[in-house]
Amino acid sequence: MSLLQVIRRGVQIAVIFTVVAVAFLSLYAHYRAARVIDDDQLMAGMRGEVAAKMIHPYVEKLDDPQAFLDGNKGTLWSMRLLGISVTDPLAAVEAIAASKHVHWPLLASILIPVLLTLIFGKIFCSWICPGYVLFEVAGKLRRLLRIAEIQPGRVRFSYANKYIFLVVGLTLAAMLSIPLFALIYPPAVISRAMHAWIFGTELAGMVLLLGIIVAVEVFVSPRWWCRTICPGGALYGLIGWARPVRVRLKREACTFCRACIPCCEAGINPITESSSIECDNCGVCIDYCGEGALKFEVGLPELPGKKNARKAKTVVSVIFFLMPTLFATPALAHHVLGLPHYSYKENYPQRPTLEYPATTGPYDVLLTSYPGVPTPGEPANLSFYIKDRVAKKVFEKPITVRVLRTSTFGDNEVIVPPTRREPFDNQHKFQCTFPLDAEYIVELSMEVEGRVEVIPFQVVAGEPSATASFAFAVAGGLLIVFIVIRAVQKKRQRRKDQTRKGQCDT
Repeated sequence: MSLLQVIRRGVQIAVIFTVVAVAFLSLYAHYRAARVIDDDQLMAGMRGEVAAKMIHPYVEKLDDPQAFLDGNKGTLWSMRLLGISVTDPLAAVEAIAASKHVHWPLLASILIPVLLTLIFGKIFCSWICPGYVLFEVAGKLRRLLRIAEIQPGRVRFSYANKYIFLVVGLTLAAMLSIPLFALIYPPAVISRAMHAWIFGTELAGMVLLLGIIVAVEVFVSPRWWCRTICPGGALYGLIGWARPVRVRLKREACTFCRACIPCCEAGINPITESSSIECDNCGVCIDYCGEGALKFEVGLPELPGKKNARKAKTVVSVIFFLMPTLFATPALAHHVLGLPHYSYKENYPQRPTLEYPATTGPYDVLLTSYPGVPTPGEPANLSFYIKDRVAKKVFEKPITVRVLRTSTFGDNEVIVPPTRREPFDNQHKFQCTFPLDAEYIVELSMEVEGRVEVIPFQVVAGEPSATASFAFAVAGGLLIVFIVIRAVQKKRQRRKDQTRKGQCDT
């Protein structure tokens, strides 16, 4: 392995380590906010020990621990690292399309990845993306299948599919005001899966989705996602198509041994397509070129000629489609999973955080639940905002919360016994894990004018077979796409064969 590939692997490992470290910092921030870091019983287990023994001693020595924790959070979809906000350009474009509004701090957060892409091309894919690492491993599994005398499929799909998918996905986001790519984009999914594992929450749906993609790549089509589906790869390719740093061929040194072709992760021919929009500058082909004919060089991009005309038209067409999103009208809603959480200060359309209003005496009470429909088995964040509408003051006394599962027959089942919560940052925070798909009652008890008032809030958790339905829908959709594209390819090949046969007969 060359020094270049050692560096690339080092960067990939560092990125994965950073995502895991940031997730642990977020977990520690939760423990710290709940003031349970010194509770040995609550901090038991691997996660608690990491937070208490490996993070706590160092973070608390800092001048401003909370500022450090606030400056390091998020995922590869959108992250704040060392206080600098960095967002995947796909996240920003989808947010603009879904919200129909340009938020300039959000655009500022994509400057670093966009600048790197303009100079180095699709290096996010080959140097940073954890999905790329996973799919490289899938490529190794294909080799193991051959050793086991199992011949994996080599179905070829058009590279144009991912540009079509990018346009279709952004169109749907604009029409539905819902971010869709965040649910299936491997860097975002893997980052969230790491967070879910560290927080001990449900990750079966994410693992299943990644498993389906890996299975397709192992058994059906090598590097299927990156080459022909990935909307992020399509966007990075469009941004970096004129990159000055690229793999270039020294024709006088090339012996046309073709050793570089099978090793190309992008599936292109480095001899004739090293300047292609599909090249991700991984540099693997340079290692396999025994003659040293392939090198990284800096130079001006080629002007579109006949062979590059289609590429130029694709770039212009997609950019033309994206331009209207910069002049759209806003569509407001609450902040939810899927859009960047760490790079904006305005509302965006998402699956809403549900609000449950109530009044008692002089107080206005608002219960918010995130996510709006809690997932059974996963912690849901409940917050009570209580304000005296007459005195215009926040309620600063402790409250008691109890959670019950409603029962059609018999008494309601107590899920969480009465729990006392102190006010924190102008609200009373409470975390609850609803065990099953059902209706629940969240009871708030508070002192009102010298007496205890009980306010019930009805909360619905989950949806029967929601995770499985989503997974089967994704799998079914991918299967339909595969069958349709395969059928089209077969028909085209049949026409070509008939045309050749007709030419031979004449």
